[in-house]
Amino acid sequence: MQKTATGLRKKHQQLFDEMFKEFNLSSKEIAEKANISEGMFSRFRQGKSDFSAANLIEILLLVPSEAQIWYISQLFGKNPGNNWRSLLISASPEEIGEILRILADVYVSSNRETTDTAKELKAV
Repeated sequence: MQKTATGLRKKHQQLFDEMFKEFNLSSKEIAEKANISEGMFSRFRQGKSDFSAANLIEILLLVPSEAQIWYISQLFGKNPGNNWRSLLISASPEEIGEILRILADVYVSSNRETTDTAKELKAV
């Protein structure tokens, strides 16, 4: 368990650093808003020290939502809000039409295969 926890700690620090680079975030600005010294912030990004959970959450709440989603999805391998229901709700009318056409094609194909299989079974 310790090895996994250590690996996750290193991963979350590495991803945190990547997030700041990817989204061109200012360490100085975020550190000031979170009331954390720039030195401590820098050591965390380099993996030399760690933040408390409260500090990490506070910092994540200070970065743009796109950066938050990126960080969480990279850390846990899941993209919050990226499930079929949320995607369908946010889809445009054109995208919904395309989804319905795909579903209809799958249904027809599936129904055709079932009918063909039933005919083959009757012939035997």
